[in-house]
Amino acid sequence: MRKAFTAFGLMLVLLLQAAAAEDGETTFKAQCAKCHGVKGDGKGHVGLKIKPADLRSDAVQKLSDEELFKTIAYGVGHKEYAHGFARRGLSSKQIADLVTYIRALARASKETGK
Repeated sequence: MRKAFTAFGLMLVLLLQAAAAEDGETTFKAQCAKCHGVKGDGKGHVGLKIKPADLRSDAVQKLSDEELFKTIAYGVGHKEYAHGFARRGLSSKQIADLVTYIRALARASKETGK
């Protein structure tokens, strides 16, 4: 019985992560891809004064989920451009889903080698 509950709990967690990544992808395409690129490689908008971060990079991926959330939501740790997407209307759930999606971008990049 305990193994069944454990297996069910694990499946539920995996399904919730998959749903969060899907929701995060939708928000990413609408809010982030224009600067960070569709792949999150920083090759989106070319004419910016600063180069957008490669979200798949070790520098970004070593940030904790909380640090990444705060950077997206409030611009914390962002020296030249404060994102502040919380002030622009994104909900906490949307921002958390973005964090999940950004983690998935890095995993996909490592799997494909691109």
